[in-house]
Amino acid sequence: MKVLKLYMMMLIVGMCCSCDEYLEVKNYGQVLPETDEDYATLINNQLSAIDKGTAGAANMLGSFAWIIELECYSDNLNTSLMTSNALSYIYVGTNVNSAQYRFMNYYSLIKDYNIIIDNLKERDTELGKKILATAYAMRGVMYFNLMRECCEAYEKDRATEIMGVPNVEHFDIEAKPGRGNIQELVNFIVRDLETAIQMNQTDEQYRFTADVARAYLARTYFWAQDWKNAIKMAKEVLDKYPLVEGDEYKEMIQSPQGKLGDMLFRTFITGSLTAYNRNLKNVKTRPVNMSLINLFPEKERDIRYTTFFDSKYFSTKGIRVCVRAAEMCLILAESYAHLSDTDNALIYLNLLRSKRIADYVPYTVATLPTVNESDVIKTDATGAKLTPLMSAVLNERRKEMFMEGDRWFELKRNGSPEFWVGYNFVKYTTEKYLYTFPLRKADLIANENLVQNPGYENL
Repeated sequence: MKVLKLYMMMLIVGMCCSCDEYLEVKNYGQVLPETDEDYATLINNQLSAIDKGTAGAANMLGSFAWIIELECYSDNLNTSLMTSNALSYIYVGTNVNSAQYRFMNYYSLIKDYNIIIDNLKERDTELGKKILATAYAMRGVMYFNLMRECCEAYEKDRATEIMGVPNVEHFDIEAKPGRGNIQELVNFIVRDLETAIQMNQTDEQYRFTADVARAYLARTYFWAQDWKNAIKMAKEVLDKYPLVEGDEYKEMIQSPQGKLGDMLFRTFITGSLTAYNRNLKNVKTRPVNMSLINLFPEKERDIRYTTFFDSKYFSTKGIRVCVRAAEMCLILAESYAHLSDTDNALIYLNLLRSKRIADYVPYTVATLPTVNESDVIKTDATGAKLTPLMSAVLNERRKEMFMEGDRWFELKRNGSPEFWVGYNFVKYTTEKYLYTFPLRKADLIANENLVQNPGYENL
């Protein structure tokens, strides 16, 4: 009976997928895994896709094309001055229809983690423990990405009002889960990542080690404005993975493949460079916005300035999806700033700058740059007006995380500001609702308990 129910559920899931995906799910559902080696195959298929960086789980974590797309949505690249239409993403509204499929695609991956977590029998073997810990970690990571993409930005005062996504952790063919709220989703993600950390999976072959889970837990607490826990997790990671600098940093940033320097995790370790090089070439059709260039007053003394841009201000930085120590350092700086601990905020802000700028001069409260009133971001994540310290932290993050798909989510997290770009004498405005991607209409029809995100009711 259990086999039949799982088979029927996977058949239903397949009906929401493309024809090829449906056949894959259907065929798999005819024979459930039995041994831990069988369950390992489910995980290894996804890990292989991540290593190649081109399909499946890699697409949801961020393919090259997706990272570039996010950069085009943000204010990092200049749409008005693009030299060709090799990158067709004028602004986020251009690709809303394709973005709606991401919701469905996440759940097609989550299906495998749920099968493992629910049905793996050999949980006490070394292999079984690794498979189970990886399944919990990957499920937490995918739900974290779902939260950033398909839920409105977290607001502490409205956390029980903002819609989450269905927290599906078991198969039930009769169930049609609703969305719940974003705080319930945060709690769900935290529980999965904490479970993975407790299982202490350290085999790099499975990519999602306990340290990677810690980094994603720091990201989750940070997104949910739990500053104290974000500090705790980020500090654990940064203490173990200290910041690299100089040539080691440059090699880490520019290497098209491999997990180098202070990276904890990276997609695209073994895949073909053809697609990578094509995307790098496409990026050079859209110059970097001067608002970003102007954040480098030290110019050539900042290794990022000479590594990230050419003389015409086109990007020369490698495209990557990774988790690395600099992000943890920035989480620490901002979290301390939100807690009004200026001294510690400056310590971590200056720590990062000391690793990037030759002969750098540490910031003090008195020497922090004034807030640029023309910046797109006007308020911080809590809705408060930017202070010089918060502005400096956000600007440092914009510089450090350029071409890593981060800026779009930073805009969303910090007020979801509306801004516009012009192209071919047409004005395109990124309205607030566009920061949250829509659900597919077919999913809403199949499950009447799902509710569309605001702004997309007529999609």
